[in-house]
Amino acid sequence: MNHRLILISLFFSLLPNYFLSAQDNSVHSGTSGEEWKTSRFVVFMNGGLGYLAGSTKAAKANMRNLGVSESDITQYFRDFKTGAMGSASIYMWTRELGIGVDYHVFTTQGQVSGYLDPGDGWTKYYGIFSDKVYTNFVGLSLLTRENTLRKWGYYTKISFGMALYRDEGSLINTPVLITGQSFAVGGELGLSYSLSRHVAMNLGVSYLVASLGKINSDNGTSVVETRLDKDMRENLSRYNLSGGLVYNF
Repeated sequence: MNHRLILISLFFSLLPNYFLSAQDNSVHSGTSGEEWKTSRFVVFMNGGLGYLAGSTKAAKANMRNLGVSESDITQYFRDFKTGAMGSASIYMWTRELGIGVDYHVFTTQGQVSGYLDPGDGWTKYYGIFSDKVYTNFVGLSLLTRENTLRKWGYYTKISFGMALYRDEGSLINTPVLITGQSFAVGGELGLSYSLSRHVAMNLGVSYLVASLGKINSDNGTSVVETRLDKDMRENLSRYNLSGGLVYNF
């Protein structure tokens, strides 16, 4: 677990309270601030891009051993490390502080053609290697927000929960499903701009930390459970840039 991320996220979560104590109450005048006082539910509907933070060194070495060309390996991981993500969060408010449920999904895929050498000295198979990965996160989230001007504001969020991993892969036209789950923690810092009493736009940057220590592989006829060594754990950590709408009820 990345302890620095936890500390940074907690710092961000406490940051608005520091500024709140230092600001004059007159700053909170305006429609946006008044609406925050009465809103009991806030829903974030966001989408954006994610970038996987894990190292690809070992995976690239494995693909080279299978006979995949360097250019194909580079293109595969260029596609695979960047994907789309979406999220929806619901919070119950006591003015600036909220607690609720955070859910988001990240999906990415990669595909490359190459050879598979079974090691018998005679046979080589040629086909497509592909992965289509879904990572769902659901957990408890703490959020603070503050409006600094009439329409502009900022928010911070820290979330704890479970990351659910699903890789729909293909190895030389043979499908394989890999699944797993892991505890995860994430932090987010963002800006908001009020469009009306009940709707605002937001833009945020976030980081999620998670890694798989155990996976299940299903080839359609049997399921194999594998415990991964520390240096072989599947790193699900990623950076995210997302934006969308915030609804106040």
